[in-house]
Amino acid sequence: MSVRPPQFTNTSDKDPLTAALEQEIFSEKASTLSRLIKKLEKSLDRLHEADADPAATDDLKRERLAEAGEALWHVTIQRELCGLRRHREFNDHLRVPRSVRLCMGPASIMKDRIEP
Repeated sequence: MSVRPPQFTNTSDKDPLTAALEQEIFSEKASTLSRLIKKLEKSLDRLHEADADPAATDDLKRERLAEAGEALWHVTIQRELCGLRRHREFNDHLRVPRSVRLCMGPASIMKDRIEP
């Protein structure tokens, strides 16, 4: 659990340049989160396609799983940066499989962890 120090400044006390800069930063965080969610959705689709394809090899399935785990990791980090902390509901909404949730992390590391 994270604890934030109390903010004693009133938002009306800020100068216009600071307010504009904060708004720009917030906008960039939201835009990045949107792009990362789209990337996660595409990687989940690719994972489902590989799972449904009887001709897909186990290596391909592990690669798709690692890709989806990395995409979920990126989204989770960005959600934290935006102040969004309820990840379970978000993952349930996107129907992120349990296997992807368990493999969340950098793909280069996860490829070594996923059992053949």
